[in-house]
Amino acid sequence: MPSLSRWCVRAALAYLVLGMALGSWMLLRTALDEPSLGHPWPALHAHILLLGFLLMLIMGVAHWMFPRVRGRRAGREGGWVGFALVNAGLLLRIVAEPAVADGHGGPWRMLLGAAAVLPTVGAAAFAVTILPRVRSVLSPEQARRVRERSISPPA
Repeated sequence: MPSLSRWCVRAALAYLVLGMALGSWMLLRTALDEPSLGHPWPALHAHILLLGFLLMLIMGVAHWMFPRVRGRRAGREGGWVGFALVNAGLLLRIVAEPAVADGHGGPWRMLLGAAAVLPTVGAAAFAVTILPRVRSVLSPEQARRVRERSISPPA
């Protein structure tokens, strides 16, 4: 497994634990008849699990499993850029959104704005660099010949 894939899966697992712990905390408060946490915690819970766990896991597995182009995994550099930007944006959101919800403005609002943009740019960087690996490695004619050989009985 390439190192980018390992780091994506490690980050995904960390976000899974963090997201589940946050969800458990919110549900436990409800079970104990304590006031609901409200904004921003449910949105953070969803972002941690969807962007942190799911997107990181998909990025890691895609980089690992998608076909190679000319014998190498194209998009390694863009994959690292995507990994860094998605994680930076999500971690920034985890820190900035509760501060903005508590009434702190100014730089926290600017950081929250950056947190909204960074994962989008990171996902776009990953998509652009993985795109060559989505295209067929074989030409249609080569793929047809391979299928015919695998279907026809041996002579």
